[in-house]
Amino acid sequence: MALVLGMMAQGFAQENVSIGPMAGLSVANFRGDISNNDWKTGATIGGFFNYSAESGFGFSGQLLFTQLGAQVSNKTNEVNLNYIQVPLLLTYFLGRRGEAFRPKLFIGPNVGFLLNARDKNGVDISGDDNNPTYTTLDLGATAGIGFNYRIDPKVWLNFDVRYGLGLVDIARNNNTNLYNQNVGINVGVSFPLGTYNPRTGNLNTR
Repeated sequence: MALVLGMMAQGFAQENVSIGPMAGLSVANFRGDISNNDWKTGATIGGFFNYSAESGFGFSGQLLFTQLGAQVSNKTNEVNLNYIQVPLLLTYFLGRRGEAFRPKLFIGPNVGFLLNARDKNGVDISGDDNNPTYTTLDLGATAGIGFNYRIDPKVWLNFDVRYGLGLVDIARNNNTNLYNQNVGINVGVSFPLGTYNPRTGNLNTR
């Protein structure tokens, strides 16, 4: 019995790749040539995978639907920009691997693909194919802090607070510079996928 438990514990420790869903709150605003604007709330939902090395470093790749934009015209209207975002985050876990509570820091690039743009009443404000209002591609940086907490031998709660800084002018008007920014608060649950061996490049799923 002790041998079986030991083998199971070794199996748990070896699994270093996990996947799962996540959701959260996005509080967004614009930077640049704009006035009378303010922060607006939206949603984030999607999925992720995590890799954690024995050194404490790790990596997270995410695929998210995120609502950005801002309140405009002294809060009488809104610009709602809906994106598919792909953050690629270098992560550093504090504490020892195997502990139930692991604080983390992360930073990395973020690519966003604009799905649509609408005002407060749901009216399309994206323009037309010949004269679009906003660029379809957004590039930025994401940084934040959080923690992973083990709620089951193979299941982890993932929590983070992040800041996203847009680095690309998203306004197609040549006389205006407009950039995204947002603060995100996200919660996810990760489940084991398998073991990645960095020496061989193989992922052993089971």
